[in-house]
Amino acid sequence: MFKDSLRARLLLPVLALVMAAVITTVIALAWVEANRVRVQAQNAIENQSRGLLSIFSVTHSIMLDRVRSSMHLLRQETDELGTPSVGQPISVGGRQVNDLQFGGKPQGNQFQVVDSVTAIMGGTATLFTAAGDDFVRVTTNVKKDNGDRAVGTMLDPHGQVIGEMHKGLSFYGVVDILGSPYVTGYEPIYDGKSSRPIGLWYVGYKTDLEALDKVISNSSVLDSGFIALLDSKGKLRFHSSSGAAADPAFVNKIIQEQPSDWTVQKRDVPNWGFTLVAAYPNSDISNAIIRQTIWISLAGLLICALLLGLQYFLIQSRVLQPIKRLTEVADALSMGKMNNVIEEVKLKDEIGTLAKAIARLSNSVRLAMERLAKR
Repeated sequence: MFKDSLRARLLLPVLALVMAAVITTVIALAWVEANRVRVQAQNAIENQSRGLLSIFSVTHSIMLDRVRSSMHLLRQETDELGTPSVGQPISVGGRQVNDLQFGGKPQGNQFQVVDSVTAIMGGTATLFTAAGDDFVRVTTNVKKDNGDRAVGTMLDPHGQVIGEMHKGLSFYGVVDILGSPYVTGYEPIYDGKSSRPIGLWYVGYKTDLEALDKVISNSSVLDSGFIALLDSKGKLRFHSSSGAAADPAFVNKIIQEQPSDWTVQKRDVPNWGFTLVAAYPNSDISNAIIRQTIWISLAGLLICALLLGLQYFLIQSRVLQPIKRLTEVADALSMGKMNNVIEEVKLKDEIGTLAKAIARLSNSVRLAMERLAKR
């Protein structure tokens, strides 16, 4: 029986030791791999987020310089017309408001000033008139979705700009205008009689985020994760376009519900009011760990097989074959054959010692037989 053989007694302990070492190594490497994958995912999120935030920062800085230059030109144009004042009631876009005048010249439904500014500087320009606590566009080249000028529309009464205007402060930053993000500048207009502004100067540039859209579309986290951008109102603007993340409804669901089997990270975009979202399913981590564990296990089993093969070869060549030959010599000696050549006597290990003992026994038996034959 194999289990009772010397081969088994020599190989099985080695097999048990190697298997224990392989299992321990696989467990340890799986734990290390789990941490490595998590760190890799976090590094991927950090690197992509850093790149996107850098694009936002540079874009904001460049566009804000243009906004300040455009505001300077708009104010220069109106200053040349004369002192600002409240005009007669007029209808703009179906809304009744007081006109805004400069040097006694009405600006309601007159577009020369705003168009001349944007003809030089590009972007958009607007003059607002005060209507109670609100501000209404009386002249503008901001367009609505249907292409019409947005005269008669109000400054967002719940936005961040109107609060600054009521305080008499200027505002420069990103604002959502009719559903689109603009880098803007707003400054209050005073007539010198009232402490409250009678209107507002506005200039702004609609953000061209096409490059950003391409970057985010090509972004991903692990196998199934995504990068997404939400605007100031929580509306999904851009998102990764690979796999399930290509479906905006799926991306919105993950962001809103934040299921327990997903990791969702949010980061504010400075100066923009946007939110950058990175998310990935926890199963991506598990799958990566399983894949690596399988490879590690296969490598461990291969090493185990190689070690056992080497061990088997050494046992066979260094132990079992010499023992087999010595056994044959002993059998021959028992049958009176004493002229056997025992090459194992050259060995300097225990088998060599055994071979020398058998050689001496063979010689002693031969001498005894010779003496017995002479009588």
